[in-house]
Amino acid sequence: MINTTDLVAQIINFILLVGLLYRLLYQPVKEFMDNRTNEIEQRIQSAQENQAAAEALRQELEAQAKDSQKQARKFLDEAARRAERMQADMIAEARKEAEALIQRAQEETRLEKEKAWAELRESVGELSLLLASRVIDESLDEGKHQKLIDETLDQLETLEIEGSL
Repeated sequence: MINTTDLVAQIINFILLVGLLYRLLYQPVKEFMDNRTNEIEQRIQSAQENQAAAEALRQELEAQAKDSQKQARKFLDEAARRAERMQADMIAEARKEAEALIQRAQEETRLEKEKAWAELRESVGELSLLLASRVIDESLDEGKHQKLIDETLDQLETLEIEGSL
């Protein structure tokens, strides 16, 4: 039947074998598995942190892009306003120059008109002298005298019409 000493010896051998396997095989394998598990968890955590950092960076870059677009729009709007102001200034300056030219032209016209009137007065004076000298040189009857006055008046009217033009 069963030999108790053999049984006890086998149980002791089995316990020693289990203890030896535990020490030599199970602990190193368990330690290796724990280290591997920790390493994998650290990598997962690191990947999650990197992903969160990448997302934050993406959001920051999007915000910077929007800000850049706003600034570009602002610069373009400012440039358009400056161009409009410059255009308005140039138009105002051109109008001032045109008004100055018109005033100079009107002044020149007025001076030419005054000069023409002065020449007309001089011509009228000369005609009057001519008329007086004719009257003195000739003895005129009443018809010739009236005809001479009418001719002089016609010449004067012609000069006035030309002077007003």
